[in-house]
Amino acid sequence: MAKAALHEIGPAGPGAEAAAMGFALALTASWNPPAILWAGEEAAFSEEGAPYPVGLAQYGLNLSRLIVIRAKKREETLWAAEQGLAAPGAVVICALGARGKALDLKASRRLLLFAERNRSRCLLLQPEVGPSAAWTRWRIAPVTSDGVDHELGPPAFRAELTRNRAGPSGQTFILDWNAHARAFAERALAGDLSAAARDGSFEAVRARAGR
Repeated sequence: MAKAALHEIGPAGPGAEAAAMGFALALTASWNPPAILWAGEEAAFSEEGAPYPVGLAQYGLNLSRLIVIRAKKREETLWAAEQGLAAPGAVVICALGARGKALDLKASRRLLLFAERNRSRCLLLQPEVGPSAAWTRWRIAPVTSDGVDHELGPPAFRAELTRNRAGPSGQTFILDWNAHARAFAERALAGDLSAAARDGSFEAVRARAGR
């Protein structure tokens, strides 16, 4: 994922929007880019809440590199995302709400081209829709944190790779986020959900995907 320019991240179902956003923010923090632009449609912020600086810092984001833009219209959000992608090495989170017309293939291609041209990366955060130019597409859901009794554990996600232009898809991972190390840790899966049993370890799958 670190080498590809555009990835699409969406909730696995109703109520998982915050988990999808949390996954996108954690992924961004793990890359530690020189600049982060979070361009959000007003509808997306209204549905999921406004960014809270203290919480973002505790989550692992470098606030000195973060710019947040709240746009009233979808077109303004996409324009802001494209401008952010013009900064070499930047990571842009383009967050779109569930309402309104679905993003078409042409719009996602524009994001891809801007990112590839400037060696930046874009995380397109939206409900899963139709065709997309993204290299990967993920469906994210929250899972129970793996913490000790009566204490909060690290944020945890169920990440399903539903599309991968660089390799296999269909794998499911349970990932714990370590904000201090700015890294994901894969949790062992059991039974039919075991990605290792079907496709090898997470590291093997990542290597085949060209990361």
